[in-house]
Amino acid sequence: MDTIIRQSVLSGILVGIGVVINTVSKNRYVGAMLFSLALLTIIHCGLKLYTGKIGFIKTVPVRDLGTMLLGNLAGVLLPVLAIASQKSEVMEKLLTVSDSKFSAGYLSMFIFGCFCGVLMFVAVYCKNTVITVFCIMVFILSGYEHCIADFPYLAINFSAANAGKFLCVIAGNSIGSILTHYLMKAEKSE
Repeated sequence: MDTIIRQSVLSGILVGIGVVINTVSKNRYVGAMLFSLALLTIIHCGLKLYTGKIGFIKTVPVRDLGTMLLGNLAGVLLPVLAIASQKSEVMEKLLTVSDSKFSAGYLSMFIFGCFCGVLMFVAVYCKNTVITVFCIMVFILSGYEHCIADFPYLAINFSAANAGKFLCVIAGNSIGSILTHYLMKAEKSE
């Protein structure tokens, strides 16, 4: 369990670094591409990321998935809030993005979460650098929602409504990933 906690927190920290670079990047395409360093490192090092594991729910204990999610959420806050506390322009951008992100409705957040879940499962399942980079870029550039990457936006702009929308993202990421795994397995068995 100690290993899962450590690897989950580290995965969250890596995603947080991705959130920061994507937030401060002047070019949205470059920011989206650089964000992929987080998932590439997580896959390469075999770390624990909830959105990379939830699709494998039949082989990963639910307790471990819960631990991963909590560890990821704790870890993602560390770099984002540390940098934002030292650079007011980063905090301003985070607040602007948060306002925009949480202006979407509950159903939108769920749907955007589902499609992000599809992409995260494909990126982890394929374990191919090019596919991983493109999956991350597509998720970011299309405005899909990722529960770990979204958590700092909730933390700095907390409300009951935003928390409800965040839960919709977790559900969407989970369902999108699980369904994609099912469809891929069904395809392979034919």
